[in-house]
Amino acid sequence: MSHDDVVRRNIAALGQDTALQARSIDWVRDSAAHGYSYNFSWMGRPVIQYPQDMVAMQEIIWSLQPDLVIETGIA
Repeated sequence: MSHDDVVRRNIAALGQDTALQARSIDWVRDSAAHGYSYNFSWMGRPVIQYPQDMVAMQEIIWSLQPDLVIETGIA
């Protein structure tokens, strides 16, 4: 089984795990009370983004290989 096959299987299983989803929502909400999203930086610059979201964006960009990416920011 290839790595991509394992990833697809894992993602499908995660999508079916409603208990894990509920705990994840609780964790995000509870960690926000402690400013969790403000604890990270990228190349010396603060980022208000979860590291796993940054990696997910990198994977999307790598997969699509666009000619141009325009990031407008939110803060």
